[in-house]
Order: sequence, then C-alpha cells, then structure tokens
Amino acid sequence: MPRRILVLVHALLAMVVVTACDGGGKGGSEKADFDAAGTLRQASSTMAGTRSVALRMESEGKPPISVKGGDMKLLRNGDGQGTLKVSRSGMDVEMKVVASGNTVYIGGATGGWQKVPKVLAATQYDTSAVLDPERGIAKLLGSLQAPKAEAVEKVDGKEAYRIAARLPKDRVAGLLPGIDTDIDGKVWIRESDHRLVKVRGVFPGGKDSVEITFTEFDAAYTISPPK
Repeated sequence: MPRRILVLVHALLAMVVVTACDGGGKGGSEKADFDAAGTLRQASSTMAGTRSVALRMESEGKPPISVKGGDMKLLRNGDGQGTLKVSRSGMDVEMKVVASGNTVYIGGATGGWQKVPKVLAATQYDTSAVLDPERGIAKLLGSLQAPKAEAVEKVDGKEAYRIAARLPKDRVAGLLPGIDTDIDGKVWIRESDHRLVKVRGVFPGGKDSVEITFTEFDAAYTISPPK
C-alpha cells in the first residue's frame, strides 16, 4: 500500500476512535460535573419566588393517580385555567378547568360549566399547591433524597442540569395528588436561571411514569370565571 494512502487510513481510524469516545459530537449529554445538592437549593429558592407558570403533564402506562395529563396556566394565588385528563370509572376524560377565587369551574364535553368549591376540587387537583413555597415545587426541590448529578443536556433548546433523586410522597402530592409511595425520579434545572423545567417520576415496577414540564415563568396571565 502506498505510504500516502497508509497515512490517510491511520488518520481516518484515529477520527473514528475519537468520535466514538466523545459520543459522536455535540448532540449528546455533557459530562455531569456539578453539585447536585447545591443546584437543588438554588432551584428551590428561585422557584419559591415564581409568580406564575405554565405546565404540561403526560403519563405513560397506568400510574396510580387520578389526573393522567393536562395543560394548565397557574398563578401563585391559586387561580388557573386549562385542561385536565382525569380517570373516571376506568376511562380517561378530558375536561376544561378554570380556578378563580374560591370556586373551580369544570367544563365537560357536553358544554356548560359546573361550579365546585375549590376546597372540594383540590382533592383531585389543587391549583393553589404548585407555586405555594410550603407545598409545591420549591418544597419538593428542597426535599429530594439522595440527589445525584447525571448530565447536562438541552431541554427546550437550553442547557439544563439533570439530577436523579428519590421523590418523597408527601412532597410530590403538591404536584400529583393521590401518590401514596415514594418514587424514583429525575429533575431538570435550567442552567441559566435555576428554574425547574421538567420533573419525571417512575412508579414501582418501572412501567408507569408521569412527566411534567414547566414553561412561561412569571407570565402576566389574566384568569377570570367563564361566562
């Protein structure tokens, strides 16, 4: 084999080895090199001051919770609006929800609105808990057990710290009412501002899970009772 071709072959082999070692470029996760516990403390403090948020909930399998999914916009005072997918008699039913003051308005597929006291509706989903510093996101972040730094990866186009941890049942309840056991999970904390942008919980057995993503922090939502 001519010497020039032999040199070229060696160079190509070296490139293949380097690419294999670094995961094939910039598309994968970066090495975990951050303080997981410190990141959670910063995120807890940041989220405690959040005035509003949009969230999307999705589930896989058959997690033992009544709310299976939805899209909501929430204010810190407990007002909110959006849609929820709720399990009723073995079927998933989607409903419109508007929480305003002490009342929750529920809109079904047949039209019209049903008025329910917020204290009663909270047994299914408490819109006031999510941004409450003592019950919701901030409290959960400050209570995660055995946090472990896993990676830095992009969520919605921005770098985020991925942390694995045990999610205690009494703290997850602010986001997912009805959970009666601690679950394994992961949280993603945005690097630039320490906002919680995603949380995922996996129930015992590993087949059932739920994931919530958070966006539109501190947006000026206007939420009013339906007419």
